[in-house]
Amino acid sequence: MASGKSKPGFQGKKVISHGDIKKMDPMQRARHMAYEQPSKPIATSLLMTQNRLREHALKSVQEPKKQMPDPEQEKQMKVVGQLKAAEAHNRLRLMRLRFQFMRAQEIKYLISCQPTAREAIRLEVFLPPKSHAVKSHDSLRPLQRERVEQLLEDDRGLATNRIS
Repeated sequence: MASGKSKPGFQGKKVISHGDIKKMDPMQRARHMAYEQPSKPIATSLLMTQNRLREHALKSVQEPKKQMPDPEQEKQMKVVGQLKAAEAHNRLRLMRLRFQFMRAQEIKYLISCQPTAREAIRLEVFLPPKSHAVKSHDSLRPLQRERVEQLLEDDRGLATNRIS
């Protein structure tokens, strides 16, 4: 594959012909080409790219920092953010409602498929189609609540036992 010739000035470096390079598998070719000098067109394009990068770096250092957006733009961005948040909240609410509806339909179907009425009633008791959220409303005022808690904490009955 490799010829025994070596370039003058390079000891141990074998010159490989273009045809031999084409015969190599891609991994060997990549390893070999990684240590080769780039061709003239590639070297010029690399040089041009490096020059453009240097110029861009100098421009970015010389340019003053961008000014803050005007207040009107900030207000508009804030409104857009609020609208997006409202849309996301609405999507979640609709998805939750859709899930609850599908769950209720599935439970109703399971209840209707029971072989006996007794089993259907039992399943309905254990799996209600709609989950009713129990809202706990405290009917006691804070002073009444405190008095009830004192009575509950009285283990020896000192607050309720009266001597007559």
